[in-house]
Amino acid sequence: MKIFYLVLSILIVSVGCVQAEGVGEASLDLMIDEALNNNPQVQAVYNEWKAAEHKVGYVSGLPDPMVSYGYFGDNVETRVGPQEHKYGASLKVPFPGKLSLKGKAQSTRAATLKEKYEATKRELIKNVTFVYYDIFWVDKAIRVVEEEKSILEGLESVAQRRYESNMTPQQDVIKVQVEISKLIDRLFILRHQREGLQAKMNSLLDRAKGTKLMAIADTETAEFVYRLDQLHEMAQESRQELLAADLEVERAEYEKSLAKLDYFPDFTFGVDYIQVGDGQTTQPNDGDDAWMGKVAVNIPIWFDKLGAQVNEKKAALEASKKRYENAENNVAYEVEDIYYKIIAYKDIVSLYRTALVPQTEQAFEAARTGYESGEVDFLNWLDAERILLQTRLAHYKSIVDYHKSIAYLERVVGKDL
Repeated sequence: MKIFYLVLSILIVSVGCVQAEGVGEASLDLMIDEALNNNPQVQAVYNEWKAAEHKVGYVSGLPDPMVSYGYFGDNVETRVGPQEHKYGASLKVPFPGKLSLKGKAQSTRAATLKEKYEATKRELIKNVTFVYYDIFWVDKAIRVVEEEKSILEGLESVAQRRYESNMTPQQDVIKVQVEISKLIDRLFILRHQREGLQAKMNSLLDRAKGTKLMAIADTETAEFVYRLDQLHEMAQESRQELLAADLEVERAEYEKSLAKLDYFPDFTFGVDYIQVGDGQTTQPNDGDDAWMGKVAVNIPIWFDKLGAQVNEKKAALEASKKRYENAENNVAYEVEDIYYKIIAYKDIVSLYRTALVPQTEQAFEAARTGYESGEVDFLNWLDAERILLQTRLAHYKSIVDYHKSIAYLERVVGKDL
């Protein structure tokens, strides 16, 4: 049996050595900076925003001018000579206000994509923070389980001596060995769980596959001092999805106004130059070239089509307003939901730190001392050890839940707290 434990311990240590290839401690702030600089999704959304910004520079500009050339196959004879060539130039000018509205609509779309970019960054920060604290919990769990394993190995020696002295049955020794095996199995699971989380972090940070993550630094439980009304106000001012929904309403207003302007005509201004050959007269203007200015307007007579366009934009505007209301309701709910969770986790962390952990440690020490002196039976001591292990793990889990909830709240309100 001891050879079996030795082999398992060597395997655990080997996995731990592979795990510990990273030296030092990992910093959450540095990981977030790395993710923001390297994550492909953030870069893609950034370029979408920049592309929309560049489009503003031309969507409100005048269309290209048109030039034309005509050749008279059969020359048109005039009093001053035959018309041989005709050159023309024209420019279409939309009705006043159309180009301005197109520019405003596109600027608003670019601003919406900017908020989408900021929202993608906030989501990435939240995801990195979540994985970071998940790894933090796994690292703490590994340490706790290893400490518990050392304790059980020490108590196995005590049980073995008591058995050899006929003070306890062999069953007690076997039960301790079973508990040690369970802890070794748990360590294997935790090690593999960390490998999976490490792969997820590498994906978020766009690191090479298999890059080892350093140990997670200890974290302090910061005091949460925000009031609910403050958080609602922050979310109203900073939540990117809410700002984007508001900008969509603004863009829909511009597009509705633009559709109404389609009832008005556009103008085309131009000039033609006609090259005239030498005539057969002796007049001073014989062979003089001619030119003329011209103006054209389109006539928007298809009112059914124009009316359908306006109705489409009105419906789109109403849809944008409803999406904004829905986003506002969702944000308000998320703020309150996560606020009360943070308050609860804060109290739970305090309860574990000030009461549950110290009490279970005292109970375990008392049970261990009692077992060694023969005053406490083996099952009571084993129950005390199990409760201590679960309490210590639950304590770290409550710390992780608290920090992850704050990270989620920062995503909800759209800014760092």
